[in-house]
Amino acid sequence: MQKEGLMNLFETFDPAVRNIILGVLDIEQEHISMERPRVKDQIDEIVTAAAKKEVERLAVEDLP
Repeated sequence: MQKEGLMNLFETFDPAVRNIILGVLDIEQEHISMERPRVKDQIDEIVTAAAKKEVERLAVEDLP
């Protein structure tokens, strides 16, 4: 399945969640041929970055 098709599967998801899913899919595609991919740290970085952006966005929305 092409990346565009995958993106369409998640179009109704929250943008922050969709970005995490798509980031993880990118990493998986890079390492698909490896027998034992070691991408845990990279996936953690994607989730952490998305969480920070979401916290920043929510903080801006809460400003008077």
